[in-house]
Amino acid sequence: MEGVTVARKRILFVDDRPDFAHQPILRLRLEGYVVDPAADRGSALAALRTGRYDVVILDAELPDADGWEILREIRADPDIASVKAIVLMAAKGETGKLVLVPVDAELRRPFSMAELVDAVRRVLAA
Repeated sequence: MEGVTVARKRILFVDDRPDFAHQPILRLRLEGYVVDPAADRGSALAALRTGRYDVVILDAELPDADGWEILREIRADPDIASVKAIVLMAAKGETGKLVLVPVDAELRRPFSMAELVDAVRRVLAA
């Protein structure tokens, strides 16, 4: 429809490994999302507090702060608590943490790009 602008959904992808983050970020951008990278706790929280994100995709195993700690900080901040969260987890373990910190979806490694895109779509539709 001419003259109508559709707001593109914004995603913050938090992972400290650029080689791991590159492919998911590229795939999500090809799907039409605006995706910004963040490599650590400080840059992730700063980005969330200064930008309007619809989804944060968060690696649970960041070196400077446990991803779960970052998610607790997000949920405790009323200005950013409503952002949808997808946590990327190891193949095993961490299940107990899902009860302690609300997440909208989790993906266990290894996951396909199709699974990632599907998780983002489900979270945004909820």
